[in-house]
Amino acid sequence: MTDRIKSRFGTVLPDQKQTATLHLVQSSRFAKRLAKLLLVLLFVSGLAMAFLPWQQTSRGEGSVVAYVPQERQQSIESPAKGIVEKIADGLVEGSVVKKGDFILQIQPFAANMVQQLKGQLSELKIKEETANVKAEAYRQNVNGFTEALEFTVSAAGQMVDAAQAKLESKRRLIPGYTAKELQAKLNYERQANLAERGLKPAKEVEKLRKEWDVAKSESQSILRDVTSLENELSAKKNMLEEKRRVAQTKIDYARAMEQDSLGSAATVRKEIGDVEMKLGELNRLVIRAPRDGTIFRMPLYEQGQTIKEGQSILTLIPDSSQEAVELMVNGNDMPLIQIGQEVRLQFEGWPAVQFPGWPSIAVGTFSGQVATVDATDNGFGRFRILVTPNEDAEWPSDRYLRQGVRTNGWVMLQKVSLGYEIWRQLNGFPVIVSDKEPGKESKSKSKPPKLPK
Repeated sequence: MTDRIKSRFGTVLPDQKQTATLHLVQSSRFAKRLAKLLLVLLFVSGLAMAFLPWQQTSRGEGSVVAYVPQERQQSIESPAKGIVEKIADGLVEGSVVKKGDFILQIQPFAANMVQQLKGQLSELKIKEETANVKAEAYRQNVNGFTEALEFTVSAAGQMVDAAQAKLESKRRLIPGYTAKELQAKLNYERQANLAERGLKPAKEVEKLRKEWDVAKSESQSILRDVTSLENELSAKKNMLEEKRRVAQTKIDYARAMEQDSLGSAATVRKEIGDVEMKLGELNRLVIRAPRDGTIFRMPLYEQGQTIKEGQSILTLIPDSSQEAVELMVNGNDMPLIQIGQEVRLQFEGWPAVQFPGWPSIAVGTFSGQVATVDATDNGFGRFRILVTPNEDAEWPSDRYLRQGVRTNGWVMLQKVSLGYEIWRQLNGFPVIVSDKEPGKESKSKSKPPKLPK
């Protein structure tokens, strides 16, 4: 009793003091139970992560675009320099236009340029027609001279043939006259020998002498005729060659003039093409809407305002037939993305809840598939992919899904366990590569390189 009173009023034994201190710092019964429960949950969650499925994704950011490049935002530029002459009535930013609608008309600086070019074009066409007529005339001359050459050569050839025949005829007479002269000479010499012996009278010898002179004269005459015919034949041949050369010279001259006329016509046609090109450029000064769409930006133009060639006149947003999403993904994930893979999309302005790893319970996201993957990056290690809607998926209407709306996307890759995914994230490893990837080879198929002997 005394010990209890002393302990109660401050006089405490050493063992009793230690027991009271431990009693004050010990945990409550609720805390002990909570700690045990958390420990069990930690152990159970660690085991669950080894079996709980997780969907790997590659995240990208981008915006909505038109799938067809021609239906994306485009700037309409001035085809030539000039002065604004007319603007479509009531044309403002946000106006809806149809293909072929009048937008703007530009007038060249020279007010009468069109009339001058048309007059120049008429003159050039007359020059071309004249050159073609001259070429045709010279072509006919070539044909005429060619026919004349054939007739001239044929006639001169016949004259040469006739002279050749006469010459051959005369040459065939030479042996006869030569033999006759020789016979007359032999008779004369024989009778002259007899006359010297007194066996023949002088009158007969004189007669034979005259016959020999006649035969000699005839032989010399036939030789002179042959020489004359040979000269005549040479003259005929020279005349034939001269006529051929004269006719060929005329043909060559006519052909040269024909080619010169054709060259002049070609030069005129080139000038006509240049003038027609200029007129075509002036005809393009009437600007019309290239596609159905909405005017996005349009600088204010007043009549009489000067614009330059290539200057932007307006920016048009064409009506798109199919929407797509342009996403930029990390280059580390690019080799794992293939055409046809599923993509979950979250559009700006559309309420959505996305649970990474479990796309099946996502709310407000839309399904798509990879349509294209760029072959090169954008210069900063990121690659562009185009995503189009799946056949059974419906995206928001045009009211919400306009070109340029920012979008988040998750490309669906492999399914792994949650524990592996946490381990991969902690170690900074890339996303798992499928065994079906063509670039991944099994260890059994890999062979070590052969060492040189």
